[in-house]
Amino acid sequence: MNLERFNKLMEQEPLPAQQVAEWQMFLQLCDMYLGKVKNPIVVEIGIWRGSQRKFWEELLDAEYIGIDSSNDRATPDIHGDSRRRKTMLRLKERLSGGSINVLFIDASHRYENVRKDFEMYSPLCSDIIALHDIERGRYQHRRTREVWKFWDELKLRAHIETEKNQEFLFLSIHRYRESSDRSQMGIGVMIRQ
Repeated sequence: MNLERFNKLMEQEPLPAQQVAEWQMFLQLCDMYLGKVKNPIVVEIGIWRGSQRKFWEELLDAEYIGIDSSNDRATPDIHGDSRRRKTMLRLKERLSGGSINVLFIDASHRYENVRKDFEMYSPLCSDIIALHDIERGRYQHRRTREVWKFWDELKLRAHIETEKNQEFLFLSIHRYRESSDRSQMGIGVMIRQ
């Protein structure tokens, strides 16, 4: 990955909602893993301001598809609630039988919504599944920030059901922060072996 280009993209508005070091490491990991995939397909659920598209398209030469229920901050490629079947069917139609190379889940951060997005879209992904904000809210006990809870559950389930889940490697990308630091984010990454 071209780090000089990454740094220039980090200076352009809108900025991504990730910590710089975490975002850089995640993109480098994706670039390394998908190095031989021509035009990988990246699906981002929850696009917020649409700032990640430029990174995927310019650094990894990816085909980017953003899904969001709101279009007042940015224009999603597929406008709709990610947890509705018709939204998923629109994505499947767009994929034309192909698979997603990188699935980045960053919509609602409520436990049940993250779980539903994962259950609906992960079967369509052949390579990397990522959950954003795996550390946010861990020490705050807020229902609106429970990605960490689902991430921990996925790792535990993989440990218990080794036969079923040994196809994935689990990586947590986040900087060390004090538990009182409310700006914690982190990216949870599942890589298919």
